[in-house]
Amino acid sequence: MKPISEETRNNILSLLDNGLSSRKITAQLGVSRATIDRIREKSRTDIQKSRGGRPTKLSATDKRRLLRKITSGKADNAVQLTRELRDVSNINISAQTVRRALKEAGLKAATKKKKPRLLPRHVRQRLDFATKYQHWTVEDWKRVIWSDETKINRLGSDGREWVWKKPGSMLTEQHVKGTVKFGGGNIMIWGCMTAQGVGYACRIDGNMNAELYTRILEDEFLQSLEYYEMEVDKVIFQQDNDLNTPLMLLKNGSKTMVLRCWIGLHSHQT
Repeated sequence: MKPISEETRNNILSLLDNGLSSRKITAQLGVSRATIDRIREKSRTDIQKSRGGRPTKLSATDKRRLLRKITSGKADNAVQLTRELRDVSNINISAQTVRRALKEAGLKAATKKKKPRLLPRHVRQRLDFATKYQHWTVEDWKRVIWSDETKINRLGSDGREWVWKKPGSMLTEQHVKGTVKFGGGNIMIWGCMTAQGVGYACRIDGNMNAELYTRILEDEFLQSLEYYEMEVDKVIFQQDNDLNTPLMLLKNGSKTMVLRCWIGLHSHQT
C-alpha cells in the first residue's frame, strides 16, 4: 500500500476537525475512505464516525415542539402536527415520521374516551349540587333511589372489539366478529337501584313517554320499594331527565302518593 504524504495527512486531519464526513473528504482529496477512517481512529479518536443513512428531518427542538403540542392539547394527532410543520416551519415530512417521533418520546396512540359534553352551566350546576350535599351522611344517601334505561343487544356489543394478530397473517375465526342481518335485535330495559340492592326491571317496548314512565313507576318502582320495605314519602327518586318536575303523583290502588325527585344530577330538590 502506497503511503500518503504528510501534507495529505494534515489536510485530512484539518477537514475532519471541520466536521466533514469521510465521503466528502474522499471526493475532495481523492483518498480512499478506508485511509481516512484509519487516520481518524489513530489521531482523532474523539470524533464519532457517521452512522450513515439519510439525516433526520426533525431536530431535537422540533421533536420537543411536537411533544409539547400534543401534551398541551393544541393538537390531537400526527396529521395535524404534519400540517402545522409544513405551514409554519416549512418542514415537509410524512405523518408516519411524526408518529415515530412521538413514540420515541414515550407516547402511545389510543382512542378517545367518550363522555357527555359539559357546558359551563352544567359544570356550575354540578358544583352547586356537590356543595349542597357535601355534608350528607351515609344514611342520607341511602334514601336515594337511582334509575336509568339501557339497551341490551341480543348478539355482541355496539362498541369496538380488539384482537391481536401478526402483520400479514391470514384471518381466522378469532379475528372476525360475526354479524347477522338487521343486527340481531336488542331490547330496552328500565331499572332502579337502592342502597340495599337492585329493584325490579321492566322491558320498554317502543318509545318512552310520560304515560309509560308513570305506569312503570306505579308498578315496578313501587314493587321495588315494597320489596325493600321503603316508604315513598321517605325516599328521593333520581330520574334520568325523563320528566321536568321535582314532584310526582303516584297511584297505588286507591291511594295517591307524592314522590320527591331529582331531575338528572343537577336538581336541588330535597
